[in-house]
Amino acid sequence: MERKIFTVSQANLALPRVSCLVTGLQERHRWVRAHPQQVPLLVRHYQIVNEGPVNSEYFETLIGIRKSLRELEEIGVQVKDISTGLVDFPARMYGRDVLLCWRLGEDNVGFWHDLEGGYTGRQPLPDGGGEPETGKQGH
Repeated sequence: MERKIFTVSQANLALPRVSCLVTGLQERHRWVRAHPQQVPLLVRHYQIVNEGPVNSEYFETLIGIRKSLRELEEIGVQVKDISTGLVDFPARMYGRDVLLCWRLGEDNVGFWHDLEGGYTGRQPLPDGGGEPETGKQGH
């Protein structure tokens, strides 16, 4: 699958769906953390797990998480932290690969960082919307 390269405008257009998916992910993630499943061990000494079924609501919640993550991947978004709602959009600026950085609750994509910088290295987009290069497929 070719990697999507976003412009700031394309990333902002994707935000309503991305925001909805990330919100759902956060809700499911909180539920899973609040309802840990006890994994019964068949033989405790060897840590052999009993293959019995888990609670159906827990299982369905895990499937929902996986489905949302897959849809975000298909959009081209990289989920960095479910708890904080942090996602990145691959982009190109100044002739190099970068990531447009967005966090749930922000009105639009307003930050970027290089591939190694992460959230702590995020910087405001340059004036003019930060669109020095157009989005394109492939890489």
